[in-house]
Amino acid sequence: MESINPVVKKIHSLTQEIEEQIISIRRHLHENPELSFQEKNTTEFIYNTLKDTSIQTQRFPSGTGLVGVLEGKGDGPTLGIRADIDALPIKEETNLEFASKNPGVMHACGHDIHTSVLLGTAIVLDRLKDQINGKIKFIFQPAEETMQGAKYMIEEGVLTNPDVDNIVCLHTWPFTDAGKIGVRHGAIMASTNRFEITVSGTGGHSAHPHKSVDPIPIAAQIVTGLQQIVSRKLPPLDSAVITIGQIHGGTADNVIAKNVTISGTVRTLKTEVNEKIKQSMEEIAGNIAKAYHATTEVAYFPGSPPVINNDALVDLLQETVIESLGEENLEYLPEPSLGGEDFSFYLQHVDGMLFRLGTRNDTEDSQRGLHNPGIIFDEKAISTGIITMSSFAVKYLNKKK
Repeated sequence: MESINPVVKKIHSLTQEIEEQIISIRRHLHENPELSFQEKNTTEFIYNTLKDTSIQTQRFPSGTGLVGVLEGKGDGPTLGIRADIDALPIKEETNLEFASKNPGVMHACGHDIHTSVLLGTAIVLDRLKDQINGKIKFIFQPAEETMQGAKYMIEEGVLTNPDVDNIVCLHTWPFTDAGKIGVRHGAIMASTNRFEITVSGTGGHSAHPHKSVDPIPIAAQIVTGLQQIVSRKLPPLDSAVITIGQIHGGTADNVIAKNVTISGTVRTLKTEVNEKIKQSMEEIAGNIAKAYHATTEVAYFPGSPPVINNDALVDLLQETVIESLGEENLEYLPEPSLGGEDFSFYLQHVDGMLFRLGTRNDTEDSQRGLHNPGIIFDEKAISTGIITMSSFAVKYLNKKK
């Protein structure tokens, strides 16, 4: 870094002071993961961590999730900073000393890192409250993995009283080195949608297939047809993924099934692409089934919308990273991820931004994909996250009109 202003220097100093405390917090959270809308102990732990600060906290009727409000010295905007707190139904295979003590549950997506970074950011900014204007809402959200938590928090009024002007969050990224921040303008994550196609035949005896309508080979042709939507019905530059995750049908080897169910997910970066895929699924499934005298029913379940970053916030973050970490620790992400994030529901109400927190080092375990039972996140990322988020908050509150 060529230069560092006094506030950023203080943020570095405060982060160093609490580094051991926050790492200890992270290991406690990792060791005690809780599934979506079961995060009552996690919520209590967050509350107890913040109770000695000047941050005013509020819990919610579900007993999971918490929001804290910090007031600066003067008038200004309100910035929301969100972290998700839930874990996944995965059996951990890391052999860490602080591996999960809850069988079959693991923080394999880094939400323990997210929560620790936000707690550290809250502690640092609480000590700097006389040097900022406006307010900060620290949002500890349950149930991101089921895509229900953000909607719940919004319904409970998390974006009001005071009204949030902009909202930001970070997400661990095992494809970027620890110590670095990944940024991207525009779309950074995809929409998540689920579909279910029921193919109905007549059923019958396996020895007399000509006397019945067999839905299994029809379903197989539908699966093949669905795979050509992306390659033949969408423009090549419109990203999308269609994944068939399950096929269920039949009860015995000598019985022709009456029904087969095909289900899976669709990921897109544009709403119009999502609508095109839905329409194509209905046409392909219906026409193939009709050719063989079967019928289909297509159910399409919209999930979270895509995460579209506000360009001005990304620009401000880039300035922040260069100033607080050095330009060598800023990485511009060349492409979005087709993973989903319910952070996008907040963006239907206020402009915001998601950025990546690098967690990779030279070990193979740190380079595993998210949701892998053996992934190990480099804890060096925690301080990087605190410095970045704290510096961004100060810059935003003291600069934004």
